Amino acid sequence: MSSFEIVYFPITGRVQTARTILSLENANWKNVVPDWPAIKESLPFKRLPLLRETAPDGSKYELVESKAIDRYLARKFGYIPSDEMIASTLESYASQIEDSHELFIAHAFGANTEESKAEFEKELNYLLKHHEPILAANPSGHYHGESITYPDIFLYTLYNQSKVSGNGDLFKESEFPHILKLVTSMDSDPRIARAIATID
Repeated sequence: MSSFEIVYFPITGRVQTARTILSLENANWKNVVPDWPAIKESLPFKRLPLLRETAPDGSKYELVESKAIDRYLARKFGYIPSDEMIASTLESYASQIEDSHELFIAHAFGANTEESKAEFEKELNYLLKHHEPILAANPSGHYHGESITYPDIFLYTLYNQSKVSGNGDLFKESEFPHILKLVTSMDSDPRIARAIATID
């Protein structure tokens, strides 16, 4: 089995989903905190995060861009099914979650104003209203099948980061009970707890 390094800062930021996938799989991985900005010029596209994978035969693979990393790991470990139609549907759900996550990042780590919060809240409310029926329709409470898939993980990332930043009240249990059931159940998973801890 491959080993992995995620080169990023000791925060959740844009790598929480990737860390969660690796932790759910009990993969051999570690976070590498870079000497920033000294390392910048040596990076592909001069960007973080960076995923480094070392295969059992010693061959290496590097990938940048957080969403590309997320999807690569999700496919590699089966959190995106091989069926192309199902996979595309799940990736469309994840893309919708990404829209809300980008506004969350812009609000919580950028403007942090009443206006930015209102914009994030509007986008998030739209997302949750449309995703609540998807989860309600599956007896397992997941987006697909009987277990966690990629959009489950990414929705949890959005929930967890919103909660930690003081915006968790936007996930209203009275309006979105199936969403809250999913993300709170993931909250209790010790593997996920390891993934979201601050990593030195």
